[in-house]
Formats: sequence, C-alpha cells, structure tokens
Amino acid sequence: MKYKNSQEFLRRVSNLYNALLAFPLLLVGFGYLEVTNGSWEALMESDTSLVGSMIVGLVAISTWLSLRFKKESRKLALLETLDDKMDAYFMLASFYYWSAFGLSIIAAIMLFVVANVAFAVVYAYILFWMSLFRPTLRSLADLFGLEDEERRVFLNKEDFKRS
Repeated sequence: MKYKNSQEFLRRVSNLYNALLAFPLLLVGFGYLEVTNGSWEALMESDTSLVGSMIVGLVAISTWLSLRFKKESRKLALLETLDDKMDAYFMLASFYYWSAFGLSIIAAIMLFVVANVAFAVVYAYILFWMSLFRPTLRSLADLFGLEDEERRVFLNKEDFKRS
C-alpha cells in the first residue's frame, strides 16, 4: 500500500478503529439500559459459574490480545521502509481491532442472553484496552521509530517523497 501522507494513513486506521467500536457500543448501551431498567428478561437462566467463566474468559482473552498487540507493535521499528511499517501496522491493528470487536459482540450478546450487567463491565474493560492503543500520529511515529526529517514529515502530515 502506498499512502500519500500520514494523514491519509491515520484516517484509514482511525476509520477502522472507530467503526469497530461504534456498533458494540450501541448494543451494550441499549442492553445496559434495558437490563438495569428491568424491562429486559434473561433469555436463558444461568448460574454463577457460567457467568463467571464467561467473564474471566473474555477478560483473559482481551488482556492477552492487547499485550500481544503491544509486543508485536514494538517490532515495527525494525522494518526497513515507512511503507513496510505502515502496511505491517495496518495488518496488525486490523487483526487486533477485529478481535476486540468479536469479543465486544460476545459480551453484548451475553448481556442480552443472561441479563447480567457484568458483561457491560467486560465491554468497558475491552474498551479500556483499545483506548490505550488508539492510533495517533505521535504514537505511530514512536512505534515506527521515526527520527529527524522523516518524523517531522510524518507528524506534519506532509506528502511523502518517493524515490
């Protein structure tokens, strides 16, 4: 992929990030209001062990994915060109965002199925992790290990010079 400038790249990454946050947020918000209002009945009776294991599982997977994303992101500075770094970041971030989206959807579904607001808290936990890795020009420049002129061009959203 070739990007004209860092703003174009950031827009693409941010659009994916924001889109995959929005839908589960609506579901969880609606579900939370319905459950706490008492107007939503559980679709399935559940015991504490089922709810507890689902919560622990979602939290553990979310934590593992987030820490793995952080670890893999640190390797981007080792790549040769800025294009390679941006392509690798987009692939890595896409996997992370889609995975967090899947976990968020599971939490939202469980909120409706068992009518337990603990799954809204799980969603908030997933949201917390994603917010730590929200893409910004500065965070991307740091991850990519950009220095001097290349960093200045990237942060100022100037068009990249191609050879």
